[in-house]
Amino acid sequence: MSYIYLFLAMTFSAMITVGSRFFNQKNKNVANVSGLYSILTSGFAALSWLILWIADFSFDPGVLLYSAGYGVCYMLFTAGMFGAIKTGSTSLTALIKQMALVGVSFWGVLFWGTQFTLFSGIGIVLLVISLMLCLLVKEEKSDSHKMSKWLLFCGMISAGNAGASILQRYQQMAFHYQHKNMFMFFGLTFATLFCTLVALREDKRNWKDTFQTSWLFPAIAGGSSALSNVFILLLVKREMSPAILYPGIAVGGLMLTTLIATLFFREKLRPSQWVGLVVGAIALVFLNL
Repeated sequence: MSYIYLFLAMTFSAMITVGSRFFNQKNKNVANVSGLYSILTSGFAALSWLILWIADFSFDPGVLLYSAGYGVCYMLFTAGMFGAIKTGSTSLTALIKQMALVGVSFWGVLFWGTQFTLFSGIGIVLLVISLMLCLLVKEEKSDSHKMSKWLLFCGMISAGNAGASILQRYQQMAFHYQHKNMFMFFGLTFATLFCTLVALREDKRNWKDTFQTSWLFPAIAGGSSALSNVFILLLVKREMSPAILYPGIAVGGLMLTTLIATLFFREKLRPSQWVGLVVGAIALVFLNL
């Protein structure tokens, strides 16, 4: 059952990127809608967790501090994802997103007492090779200002994605694997609030039309974020090793995103990228030994 949960976590993790890609593609010539996207993504994710929280209600005020931290991280992640895809390479942005989860596995080795075996080491090396083969493709030249903005957004993705994943596990460990639905609902509610406060000064003239034509894409991203985290937290409760869980989601999400891009966005894969998919599959085998 754990590996079914892992597959579902991979699938919904990939859909987060797909939703952002569709929104950017639909609104590529529309200005000042990044705040709207972040608010809608966080809001739809919060709504999903509200339903889960009501179905399995629990409350502990001590969880709210963890939720506030998660809200900051999620705000950074969604804003960074939108900005990075809009200002730079989607492929390289996806690389940064996936590599952040690999960083969580190293955090586990340093602070959670996760056992680091030879097979885990080989799997991590193959994982990095897989990501590089799949995503380090030749990009068009861009000016230094645009590149600086892209790097800033990538930093937000890395900090937000890794920070959110780490806080998830700390909260579950601190409260004996209880209150996960409460933690996530308030975390996403805080994220929605923070995104709204940040967007107060943004020009909102395009928001109404953009919402009417594109609300489905942040709904997909936000709902997928919620469902991905449902299965991640179930795996945390089952005490799946971080050395398996987070790299597994990274490679699996990458593979699924690449396949979806090929089928729906008609992106052509280079031979090196197909090799990368195979190497990624082998990495998963080593990470599960």
